[in-house]
Amino acid sequence: MSFPSDGTNHHNAIKNEHNTKEYLQNHAHLIYMGAEEGKYTVISKGGTKNKADNIIECDAGKIIKYISDKHKKKGLGGSFDYTNSSKPINDLLKVEDEDVKEIKVVLDGVKKNKFHGGCKLSIEDRDKLVESYRSQTEKASYECLINLTSDDIITLIKKYLIEPNREMEEFITDGKENKRYTFPFMNHPIVKLIENGFTASIKVKVGKMSGSIIFSKDDKKEDVGLRIRIHTNNGVTALLNAGLVEDYSKGVLGKFGIKSKDELKKINTREARVIIGLLEEDKKKECLDLMDKKFKKRNSSSQFVLKFQQDKIKNLLSTMGVSAIGI
Repeated sequence: MSFPSDGTNHHNAIKNEHNTKEYLQNHAHLIYMGAEEGKYTVISKGGTKNKADNIIECDAGKIIKYISDKHKKKGLGGSFDYTNSSKPINDLLKVEDEDVKEIKVVLDGVKKNKFHGGCKLSIEDRDKLVESYRSQTEKASYECLINLTSDDIITLIKKYLIEPNREMEEFITDGKENKRYTFPFMNHPIVKLIENGFTASIKVKVGKMSGSIIFSKDDKKEDVGLRIRIHTNNGVTALLNAGLVEDYSKGVLGKFGIKSKDELKKINTREARVIIGLLEEDKKKECLDLMDKKFKKRNSSSQFVLKFQQDKIKNLLSTMGVSAIGI
């Protein structure tokens, strides 16, 4: 499955936070204890530094609820994210954990190939590495998943899922049915499963970068829809800083008068790159140098991230006895 890389998900998330904020400003006192009508404010947070998307605060300044918005525009199928962070992988890399040794190999290779002999490789040379690194990245993510022991998985869940969400209220919007659901994260079944001594394993298909977490004890197995995924947040192209070829090739052709505006409308970025590759060496170098200059200003990057996701949303809500909000 491919994921949008054009900012669509981010834009939709911001829109949903606004919609939820408006809804809660009008109805929070009918949903949550401690919110008195006319005596609270819903404050938008969100962003990479805030776990909560909205906060309900009483007029005296006390925080009533931290709200995490989950918007399912097409209904409760699919999944949503609880955790999407580079910190778990980076923490494991810092202590040279065996589980991430293949990821370290990839990152060491990226470092070496981006800086060959003290000089950054050309855009063209970096672009040629993308496909090989894509398969290496997928393999490294898969190897990490299959190497995680039960103790490893439980530790990751406790540290990066349960602890950051201890005070969080999940707020799910079903855009298809126009229904809303809410529950405290600490009511999630994984909390009790771990407290009751269940072990954890990952059911993952060969070569894949995500899998379902299965909890087991004696002859009992529980699948509560929790999924773990390891991948690069901005893709392999950004990992290698090779995106310029695609991002700036058409603009460079126009700037140097190699193609007119009308001609540029008829070609795509890949075709523009081919044209640059066929230019005389001096002109080609001039184009590539300009793209490098533009790229340094943009400072794109990519990291390995770990996601905890929720699948089987309807089953989760049913298991927890969570009904749609009746307002």
